[in-house]
Amino acid sequence: MKMKFLALLSALVFCALATPAKAQGIIKLNPIGLAFGSLNAGYETFLNDKSSVYVGASFYSRNLIGIKYSGLGLDGQFRFYLSNNDRPKGLYVAPAASVGFIGFKDNSDKFNYTLIRLGAIIGYQWVFSQKFTVEVGIGPSYGLITGNYEDSVDVFGDGVLPIGILSLGYIIK
Repeated sequence: MKMKFLALLSALVFCALATPAKAQGIIKLNPIGLAFGSLNAGYETFLNDKSSVYVGASFYSRNLIGIKYSGLGLDGQFRFYLSNNDRPKGLYVAPAASVGFIGFKDNSDKFNYTLIRLGAIIGYQWVFSQKFTVEVGIGPSYGLITGNYEDSVDVFGDGVLPIGILSLGYIIK
């Protein structure tokens, strides 16, 4: 689990440092996730006035009714801004991909699974004081869940899952 976390953290730092010098970027955080034992952070960098790349990482840790779960996730989007507003404000659409590794553990059993999702998002980003952003978005995704329980690997299911975004951001130049 530590290696997965370090790999995800390294990818996020690499994307943040690989931003072109003149590009505008936004560091983002999902404040609601903290209430549910999830830390979701990301970085969006603009390629031009109408497109950007978003890379995010998640860490989950929570105890619910005697069951402990923890995990890591990585997601990415290629955003196309549709409005004529100054970036980063406006309506966007984006193909999205994510992978999550989550483990559950109670007193006697341990279960790990991987969720892979491909989907699309439509969202809107507001800018306040030329330094802060608020973003909301929603869309469908197709997910595949695989996992292991007691040394066996199975495909547990697939289907359409929702994607939701709520984030607060800080604009850096």
